[in-house]
Amino acid sequence: MRSLLGGAKEALVHDPGAEGPEGEGEAAMTMMVIVYAVALGLFIYEKFVKKDHDHDALQAAELADVENFKAKLAAQKAEGGDADHPDHALTDEEIRDKLKQQKWTEPEADNISPEFRSKFIRTASFGALDTMDKGPVRDALYWLSGVNWTKVALFWFVIYCVWVFLLVLSVMGTGFKLLGGKDSAKMFDVVDNPISGVMIGILATVLVQSSSTTTSIIISLVGANELSVNSAVFMVMGANIGTSVTNTIVAMGHFANQDDLRRGFSAATVHDCFNLLCVAVFLPLNWIYPFLEKMTYEMVKDLKTCDADTDNCNKREFLKPYVSPYSKGIAKYNKDVSKYVSQGYCMGLCDHSFSSDDLATISGMVCEQTDAGANSCGNVHSEFDGNSWMSGGNLYKKRVPAYIKTDASGLANTDDAGFYYACPSGTDCDTVTSIYDEEANEGAGEVTLTSLAANTVYAVCPHPKTGLCDKRLLKGGLALDEWKMTDEGAGTFLTIFSLGALCACLFCIVYTLQIIIKGGAARVLKKVIGFNPYLNMLVGMGITIMVQSSSITTSTLTPIAAVGLITLEEMFPLTLGANIGTTLTGIMGATVATSNPVEAMQVALCHLFFNLFGIALWYPVPIMRNIPLRMCRFLGHMTAHPKYGKVFPLIYTGVVFFAIPGIAYGIAAAATA
Repeated sequence: MRSLLGGAKEALVHDPGAEGPEGEGEAAMTMMVIVYAVALGLFIYEKFVKKDHDHDALQAAELADVENFKAKLAAQKAEGGDADHPDHALTDEEIRDKLKQQKWTEPEADNISPEFRSKFIRTASFGALDTMDKGPVRDALYWLSGVNWTKVALFWFVIYCVWVFLLVLSVMGTGFKLLGGKDSAKMFDVVDNPISGVMIGILATVLVQSSSTTTSIIISLVGANELSVNSAVFMVMGANIGTSVTNTIVAMGHFANQDDLRRGFSAATVHDCFNLLCVAVFLPLNWIYPFLEKMTYEMVKDLKTCDADTDNCNKREFLKPYVSPYSKGIAKYNKDVSKYVSQGYCMGLCDHSFSSDDLATISGMVCEQTDAGANSCGNVHSEFDGNSWMSGGNLYKKRVPAYIKTDASGLANTDDAGFYYACPSGTDCDTVTSIYDEEANEGAGEVTLTSLAANTVYAVCPHPKTGLCDKRLLKGGLALDEWKMTDEGAGTFLTIFSLGALCACLFCIVYTLQIIIKGGAARVLKKVIGFNPYLNMLVGMGITIMVQSSSITTSTLTPIAAVGLITLEEMFPLTLGANIGTTLTGIMGATVATSNPVEAMQVALCHLFFNLFGIALWYPVPIMRNIPLRMCRFLGHMTAHPKYGKVFPLIYTGVVFFAIPGIAYGIAAAATA
């Protein structure tokens, strides 16, 4: 709690009690099963128990309300009313939306009887007070007697469902990553042009269900010199599009009511339309001239590396430290394996720190020399990539070989020489001579042998690591320890189970909010959201910063828009604020970068300015603002198509978030291969 309030970051320590399983995985599964059970109970109640639930009758009543509204307008016009009133221009669809919103804000009847209030006050005061008495205590008890305790309980149930929603998203991300296998970690290898960068950003975000996670991965790859800042910018654009898949899926939960589906799908896809329009404008501009990269470099070029000895280099997070232990209790994903795969360390790495002079000496031994005398290390290994293997003309310390073998001339940089991370076959590596002595130079280590014999194997790195990619992606949790699942089996189960839990959570949240947010609560919400659109942006940003996921914010607001409580025009700025809020996670991570801080902060700021420039382009001017609004309204209207309406959301989601990025990724991967 101290860290949430701005205090020093402290490690979250769990006290599992007596020796044995911590129980966090069991607790997480129990919480999700409870939501499943409640959702199933509500569904059965609505479909089979509730007697007054007549879908056709409700639709007929809504149509009658529309006709009454139109008749009232016609009567007012006939009596000399304002003929230019905006209500006269409303379509039937807009009238239904207006009436739906009015029903939410109608005052609720006071069902508290005087007898109940009197009994409550007398009981709470042990008979000392009654409704006829005066004083602050009596007034407080009178107020408490009118509190709807059912709504109070339901409010806390909504908070519980939001917590489970966070947990489900984390578990779903783990499931997708396990389902993708180790090859999914190589996804970033094919980023060789802006289009492939955007598509891979979309796919990666859809897989992990979080643009914050994708951006953090991109920043770490930039910090490890696996990605250039320019390529990372386009991947961040894709991540912005991919993050809107969750609330688009959420909107599909309103199939039962055509108007709710239309409103919900429009509210969900306004996020998609804004992001797609931003990419359509800024991708070609940044492709022609990398203005985002140039601008952010000038802003952060003097940024210093976070010093772990003197600074607090822990990334500040809000809710993730409290959710993560529970999701890991179900399935713990081995991030190291995916990192080794994505960074190309499957053949091995050197876990030792060399001085710059030693790196120059070793590089000179194993790398070919150009005519200018510089090192050209493309000969050392088939997996060589200049950006991730060399810096300053020398090999990175992790790329130093474990062993080298000289040719007939005593050289280690020719085609006949050998460069190994594991002991060469047929060699007893316990007896080979090492060119590097850890104890030399007063324990600092030094290359002590530079004259090499012909056809001889030499040890170079004193601490090589191999087999880094052979480990399993699933390294803990119930799925491994109790259920003994394979990586693929755990990924399949967690993905299916969490998708169902996601739907159950949202069903419970929507059902409960329809009970809670009526009357006074709805009027307060309308006043807050309707006060100023730019304030709405701040609200959306604040919520997203707290939960560290724009998916949570937009997925919670989408059902509220679907049932007509907030309009599409009010949803738009809330979504834009959520877009800004999710960029701050990457900025917080970049502030504590211990390597390549300038490049890491560049990527984080590019994400922020991409959204800020998009807002400046598409929101303040009404003509421009109407473009994304018209796009999402069209998509919403497509759900009302008599033949294809019910399947349109599914087709749209599959094509935009899976088919197009997947095909583009396949083409890019094939071209790279």
